[in-house]
Amino acid sequence: MRIAVCDDELIFVYSLAKRLKAVSSDVLTAEFSNASDLISAINSGRSFDALFLDIEMPVLNGLDAAKRLRENGCDIPIVFLTSHTEMAMEGYEVDALRFLPKDCTDRKLTEALKAIQRELGSKPNVVIRQKGEDIVISPDSIIYAEADNNTVRFILREQTLSTRMKLGEALEMLEKASDDFVRIHRCTIVNLRHVSKYTSKEIMLDNGETVPVSKSCAADFKTRMFEFVRSSAR
Repeated sequence: MRIAVCDDELIFVYSLAKRLKAVSSDVLTAEFSNASDLISAINSGRSFDALFLDIEMPVLNGLDAAKRLRENGCDIPIVFLTSHTEMAMEGYEVDALRFLPKDCTDRKLTEALKAIQRELGSKPNVVIRQKGEDIVISPDSIIYAEADNNTVRFILREQTLSTRMKLGEALEMLEKASDDFVRIHRCTIVNLRHVSKYTSKEIMLDNGETVPVSKSCAADFKTRMFEFVRSSAR
């Protein structure tokens, strides 16, 4: 389980990261001392299963950082950390999973990790076989997929994975993992989470690439995009 820990007090960050790994051998952590760096990492394609985020930080506090992430379609489970429990209620505006005081017990940390695991259980990963190796990735990390004869390429932020399959098989696999994928062309599937802007003929993705939309798929894409934006509104 990949967890990002973000707090402006680095001593606390490293202490919490150490405690998380002590209560669960399944945890890998990434440490951040400000919310801006965390958001930049996520926008650049770094994938996390959960965020442990301090509410009170200078410049950009945890609540505002969470709002920005949610507005960008990021649905990573968030556990808020706070020294003042009266601030916790505001976290419900961004669908926070849990609220923990900074001096919480190891039992509370364990309970939070179990809650994260339950939340992730409804979002299965995707397994892509490339060169005899099975690669496990989050469906959210896939920007789009394109077919070339009997090969499908899955384009991620920092890499491209290729495997032998038909695009219809790829769409079936992706739809089992997430509701965010839609076919826009006989050769292309896009992840709605990564759409920056679009017209009736093409889609600009958040990695800077532009892909065409066929006439036969345009109406369905617009309907799905509208539903995605509406359901993602916070």
